[in-house]
Amino acid sequence: MSQNESSETVPPEPAGEDSREREIAQIRDALRGLKFGAVNIVVQDGVVVQIDRTEKRRLRKPGASPETPPSAK
Repeated sequence: MSQNESSETVPPEPAGEDSREREIAQIRDALRGLKFGAVNIVVQDGVVVQIDRTEKRRLRKPGASPETPPSAK
């Protein structure tokens, strides 16, 4: 797994109020600071069993602005 991709396996628990709050907190943590990417949540039998976070980083050449189109040749 690359440094920009992480996977956290959540042990299945009975669906109680405390476990739901923990699931929501872990989803929030996966979303925190994410600018470009995806968070995938895997649910089995109504229980969150896995949270995957994939972050994309945009790289630009120094001095290039996003508004400047590449020159046509």
